[in-house]
Amino acid sequence: MLTVQLDINTSEVYTSAFAPDGTRALIGAQGDVLGLWDLKSGSLIREYRPTGPVWAVVWSADQRLMLSVDGTMRLWEVDTGTCVRQFEGHHARCVTWSANQSQALSASDATLQLTDLQAGQCLRTLEGHSDGIYSAAFDRSGQRALSGSRDRTVRVWDLRTGNCTGVLEGHTYHVHGVAWAADQRHAISCSHDIRVWDVQSGECLRVFGHTDTIRTVQWAADQRRLLSAAHDRTVRLWDVETGQCLRIFDGHQVGVVAAAFSPDQRGAFACDWNGGIYVWDLSTVRRADEAADAGTR
Repeated sequence: MLTVQLDINTSEVYTSAFAPDGTRALIGAQGDVLGLWDLKSGSLIREYRPTGPVWAVVWSADQRLMLSVDGTMRLWEVDTGTCVRQFEGHHARCVTWSANQSQALSASDATLQLTDLQAGQCLRTLEGHSDGIYSAAFDRSGQRALSGSRDRTVRVWDLRTGNCTGVLEGHTYHVHGVAWAADQRHAISCSHDIRVWDVQSGECLRVFGHTDTIRTVQWAADQRRLLSAAHDRTVRLWDVETGQCLRIFDGHQVGVVAAAFSPDQRGAFACDWNGGIYVWDLSTVRRADEAADAGTR
């Protein structure tokens, strides 16, 4: 386990986005804080200049650009710190990028906004939630989306028409995270629990979770495992098929706000609200999975 305590002058980290290559992290927080950090040394590489608390941030696929929301959605050059564009309208709480990098989804209270990033125009507003939206995710085609809200529901959207095609109900608290599975048929969401959904039927296939609010959940590349992080100060690794918790990582001293698999899937990054970065070794769990598979052949 590698531990790095970032020297962040803020009372609470709101969001962390780990670079696809696993070397850096973008950290957004209270006090108009947005910074790029080196994960090995814990040093600040660059500061950016938002005008409000940064609730969400996302990397471009090539790691040259990022989007952030602080009431305004901004497009930045990562290495220079230049704000390339500010987008009209109110954008808060969540932002996500389409697979082809041409569009973004962000939230304005209970409304989801679909933005053309090149033209800088809002293409569509998606209405249906009854309270603020905390999370959103494009599917691989860019034609559908998921959103999770304070109203305790997950909604499925057809982005071509703007219609809500499904409402996934069952959570008893705010939905902080949503993600599509690689097969594009299933999805996960997190609140006080984690739920695995069949998107087409709307059926909840499995429920499991932490002992406090879960801030993020992510699929492994093989779709067999999940990684989650919560206010109970733990990061957990799950078997999707059985709902079994494979490992609890409990080194954090405060709540964990973000977690992600490493590029090779053999490790995990996590960030807590004090700026503590932990890198966890998942390789022993992976080897155990492979050994179990081998024993059944």
